[in-house]
Amino acid sequence: MSILPLPPFGTACVMVAAVLFTFPPPLLAGLGKSAVWLTRKNLHSLGLNNFTRIHPKNLRYNETTTLRVAVEQWIPHVEVTAYLDGSFRIRGPLANLLDLLASTLNFNYTLVRPPDGAWGAPNSDGDWNGMLGMIQRNEVDLALGPFGLTESRAKVAQFSQPIMIDYYRILVKRGSPEINPWGFLNPLGPTVWLGTMLGMLVLSLLLSVGVVSLVKLRDGPQDKWTTARLVLNQFWDQFATVCQQNLIYIYDAVATRMMVGMWLLGVMVIMKSFSSALTSLLAVRNIPVRIDYLRDLVDDRSFQLVFETSTALTATMEQATSGIYQELRGVAARGRVNFLKASDLFDVAFSSVREGGVALLVEDATIRKIISDDFSLKGTCDYYIGKESYYPLIFCIVGVPGLPIMPAINYRIQSLVEHDLYSEWVANLLPNATSCLRAPSSITVNEPYTMEGLWGIFVVLGVGLSISALVFVVEVVIHRKGFGKGPGLPAPKIDREQIRSTQAPSRAVATAESVASVHPDETQEFTEVTWSRVADDRQQILSDETAT
Repeated sequence: MSILPLPPFGTACVMVAAVLFTFPPPLLAGLGKSAVWLTRKNLHSLGLNNFTRIHPKNLRYNETTTLRVAVEQWIPHVEVTAYLDGSFRIRGPLANLLDLLASTLNFNYTLVRPPDGAWGAPNSDGDWNGMLGMIQRNEVDLALGPFGLTESRAKVAQFSQPIMIDYYRILVKRGSPEINPWGFLNPLGPTVWLGTMLGMLVLSLLLSVGVVSLVKLRDGPQDKWTTARLVLNQFWDQFATVCQQNLIYIYDAVATRMMVGMWLLGVMVIMKSFSSALTSLLAVRNIPVRIDYLRDLVDDRSFQLVFETSTALTATMEQATSGIYQELRGVAARGRVNFLKASDLFDVAFSSVREGGVALLVEDATIRKIISDDFSLKGTCDYYIGKESYYPLIFCIVGVPGLPIMPAINYRIQSLVEHDLYSEWVANLLPNATSCLRAPSSITVNEPYTMEGLWGIFVVLGVGLSISALVFVVEVVIHRKGFGKGPGLPAPKIDREQIRSTQAPSRAVATAESVASVHPDETQEFTEVTWSRVADDRQQILSDETAT
C-alpha cells in the first residue's frame, strides 16, 4: 500500500522533518558520526540495554525492511480511501508521520486494517480485539492509531513518545431560537423582583400600622372591617406605585413622607429600567442549551449516546465501580448507548446528531473536524459543543513489545512534536474549526410581535381580571349579608339639641372634614350619609313636637 500525494505545504514539512531526522541539529556535527546499521543478523541480538549506549538518531535499517502496519480511519488523524479491488490508501497527519519514519529509518510498510475496525479493548478471557489484538498476536509490527495511553494497554503494546494530548467532548445539535412568552419578566432578575415585592410589603405594613394608630387616636377604636379596609388600602396604594400609578393617600407626617419618597425614588429607577429594557428584550430569541456536562446526558433520558467502540474510555467505563463512568455504563445497560466504529462516526454526526436527540462523545479534534467540514459546506453553525472536557488522552503510536527500532521512532516523534509539525498538519485540516466555537446563545429578530410570544402577558391579564371579579362577588355578598355596612367608619352620634340649633349643619360638615383629612376617598360618601341622618333626625324631632 502507498500514501496519497501530499499537498505542497505537507511536502515541504515532510522534507524539513526528513532533514531534521537524518541530520539532527547541529547538522554539521552529525555528519561526521557513523550510524549503527540494523541488519537481519543483529536485529534481534540488539536489546534495549544496548540501545542505551547508542544514540537513537543514528539508528536505521541497513537493508530495506518491510514492516506490517495496522491502520484504521480516524479523521482528522488518518483518512482511509478504499478501492473496489480491496486496496486502499491513507492520508492525513499520521500518514505523513509514517512516511517520515519510513524514509528516515529505511523501511517499507504493508498496511493492514483490523477486521472489526476497532482500536482495541480486552475481552473477558484477557485477549484483545482491534489493532491492539493484532499487536498482541504479533500480526503487525506497528499500529498507527493514535492510541490513548493506559496502564492495561501498556501491558500488551509498546507505546511511543506522545504525539499530542486531547480530551473527550460532547457534540449535540444546536438548539433553535425559541420565543419566550414570559420574556417580559427578563429585564429584572429574580432577586430584583423579590426585593421589590418585599420592599412593597414592608412599607405597606409600616404605613398600615401608622394609619390605623392615627385613626384610633383621632376617632377611637375601630371595628375589624374598618381596620382591614385601612390596611388593604395601604397595600393597594403601594402596589399602584409599582405599576407607575399615582398615590391615593397624601401623608402629613414628615417621617412618613420621607419613607414614602425614598420608596417612590427606588420604584421609579427600577420601573424605568424595566420599561427601557423590555422593548429590546422582546426582540431577542434565546437559543436553549440543554447539554453541557456528562451529568446532563445521564439525567436527560431523551438523548441517545454514541461512543466509539473498544476505546480507552469504554474500557474505563467497564471497569468503573463508582462515579460518572459507572453511571454511563448503567445508561448503556438501559439501551441508550450505541458503540460504533471510528469510520462511522462522521456519518452519524451528519445525520442523527444533526436531527437532534443524539449526543456524540468523541475527542475534541474529531469534533472540530466535524464542525469545520459542516461550516465549510453550509456556512451555518448546526452543532453545539458541551462545556465539559473530560477523560484526557495521551496519543501515541504502538509497536510490538521489545521492538528494537522504537527508540529511533521516539527520537523522531519528539523532534516532530518539538517543531510543532503534527499540530500544524492537524490544524491545516480544520480551516473553519473556530467559526462556531463562540456562536451566540441568542439572536435578534425584526418582525411583528405575535400571540405566540405575548400570550404570557394575556395570562397575567386574565388572572388579574378573574381575581378582580372574585373580589367583587365577595364584596357584594358581604354587603348583602350586612357585614361592614356603611363607608367603613363609625356612625356619628347626633345630638338633638345640636340639630335644632343653627350650628348643626356646620358641625356636621366639620365632622365630615375631619374624616376627610384621614380618608379623602370616603369624604363624599360620609358627608352624604351625615347630611341624610341630620335631615331625618330633624324631621323626626319636628314631628314629635307637633304631635305633643
